[in-house]
Amino acid sequence: MSTKVKKEIDELRQEIWEHAKRYYVDNQPTISDYEYDLLFRKLQDLEKKHPQFVTPDSPSQRVAPVESTPFKRTSHRLPMLSIENSYSLEEISDFAKRISRNTSIATSKTAFVVEPKIDGVAISLWYEDGVLAKALTRGDGVVGEDVTNNARTIRSLPLKLLGTAPKFLEVRGEIYLSHKAFEKINRERAAAGENVFANPRNAAAGTLKMLDNKVVQHRQLDFFAHSLGEYTDLSYTHHYDTLQSFRKLGLPVNEHCKRAKNLQQVLDLCEKWVEKKQKLAYDIDGLVIKVDRIDLQKQLASTSRAPRWAIAYKFEHEQAITKLQDVIVQVGRGGTLTPVAILDPVQLAGTVVKRASLHNYEDIARKDVRIGDLVTIVKAGEIIPQVLGCDPTKRQGNEKIISPPTACPSCNGDVKKDSGGVYLRCVDKNCSEGFKAQLKFFASRQGMDISGLGEKIIAQLVDKKMVTSPADLYSLRKEDLLLLERMGEKSAQKLIDNIEKSKNVPLPKLIFSLGVRHVGTKASKILAKKYQNIDALASASVESLEEINEIGPVMAESICEYFDSEQGQNNIKTLRSVGVKMEELQVATTQQVTESPFSEKNIVLTGSLAKYTRGELQKKLEEMGAVVRSSVSKNTDYVIAGENAGSKLKKANDLGVTVLSEDELETMLHETVTAKHDNLQTNTTTQQTFF
Repeated sequence: MSTKVKKEIDELRQEIWEHAKRYYVDNQPTISDYEYDLLFRKLQDLEKKHPQFVTPDSPSQRVAPVESTPFKRTSHRLPMLSIENSYSLEEISDFAKRISRNTSIATSKTAFVVEPKIDGVAISLWYEDGVLAKALTRGDGVVGEDVTNNARTIRSLPLKLLGTAPKFLEVRGEIYLSHKAFEKINRERAAAGENVFANPRNAAAGTLKMLDNKVVQHRQLDFFAHSLGEYTDLSYTHHYDTLQSFRKLGLPVNEHCKRAKNLQQVLDLCEKWVEKKQKLAYDIDGLVIKVDRIDLQKQLASTSRAPRWAIAYKFEHEQAITKLQDVIVQVGRGGTLTPVAILDPVQLAGTVVKRASLHNYEDIARKDVRIGDLVTIVKAGEIIPQVLGCDPTKRQGNEKIISPPTACPSCNGDVKKDSGGVYLRCVDKNCSEGFKAQLKFFASRQGMDISGLGEKIIAQLVDKKMVTSPADLYSLRKEDLLLLERMGEKSAQKLIDNIEKSKNVPLPKLIFSLGVRHVGTKASKILAKKYQNIDALASASVESLEEINEIGPVMAESICEYFDSEQGQNNIKTLRSVGVKMEELQVATTQQVTESPFSEKNIVLTGSLAKYTRGELQKKLEEMGAVVRSSVSKNTDYVIAGENAGSKLKKANDLGVTVLSEDELETMLHETVTAKHDNLQTNTTTQQTFF
């Protein structure tokens, strides 16, 4: 018996860790929060009954899995713990009773603070002398990621506190996206042919970990402060008072935070919020209930995972039960085959749901969902309907197992599973549905930017065989477009003009529009800057591509595979033949008058710099012609070492690479700027004399 229980616990832990990684690290959860919490509770119950099997690495003892990250990992001053969840008012009452037992204060006299549980990303802000010094994600609760540069772009997050600030103050809160900002991001991604985010929380998490903080700023993240971490020079007796002091310091605090004098007021607020949450401009997934008195918080202390003085009241996802009538397969760009559930229409969260996501065929097999089953559906993040599971006890015997397709439902071509992945793809290059998705991507705003070439027009052009390759777009005439449904004279001429205009888009847009797997907008810009024209990029080797900062082996292989393929070569040939520009336009500037000492030099940055952020210095060096790389090799020309430089400095010394201090770097930069200024003066005089 004990062996069987241990095996069940081990398997459950592994499943939870895998889902935790997808949630916390990949920002691509494959199950709902509700499903995850059910798994977690099952593990906690088993460990409670069989404490001999509890291990230090159990998910019940940790917050999140350790993640690999390009951001610097920094230890929290105090652990960032999780919060225990509850799903009923009875559980809230039990929580209050535990507080009463451990503090000898009646529930009728224990005050609480009730706050909306913002569905975002936990953040720790360190203010030193009132100035933002560091912003850390939760990470594994003990060590987080330093995302200070990205956090500084958030307008609602103060870079300097108002009034008299303490010597050190750690503020904890939540970074989130409003519905309006989220919808804008997804509109832009859809127009660019990119996958849309499933919900605002995923979008916020993905945005906060981006390497380009200009994109972070564009996405309009927001912030609410909700609690104290470590601090000096302060003395508070109640949590509610700290929230009021946050406001005076200029920190945004959610306006709906309320003080409840006793348990009954807490329960009343919980009931009111079930309906009230729908009216907010951002997502919340529950309420957080905290003991108000700070001395009681200290007395109650914490477990290794969560504080005993707080609990989350999670709103139960509105669910509906309906019949799964069929499963269809959607074919996306790159031939991705996605199963979609066709349901008996059912009301859910104010809308009629007829379809729901089944994610992928591995998920279907795990849940053992079958056609004809009664299935439970929820709205993930209150937005996307998905199948939560089925009720096998209600089966009639005529249900059908859902098998992965062995051929593409659109073209009957062969399908193949991604190596090491979960998705199936149609590998037939002539698949019409796959080509429609490809054409939509090609014409997207971040691609060739052909305004007016929407999904419905693309479908008609492909179905009528008027367009069989991207290059065919440039042979269309106004008369051809007038044959399409709902196409007038003005619209047809405007679309022809936009198609013609797209021949001269910048090289990064052309590269992006080709739809090379793993190559997004940022990689397209990097490749365009490095190679300057399509021919140079097409002839690049895997090895030379891997040497480029931020181009990894998977992307390098994908790029070479595309340009070596018959389809890739034909795309370039036909696009060139219709006049699409294949090179980056060179613009002479006064900054190119003099060659900098960093021109075409391979440079590696390491350690903490006093005068620049890593991103600022990288941009400056790249503008001067340098290639900034992430690792030291025999081909490295300079290593710029700040304070606390680590293994990169040691490797540079071992290889005999020139190491520059920040002062030496400043001297070289100053000499370069002075030389450019002198050249500029000379050129200006020459131009005046010439004219």
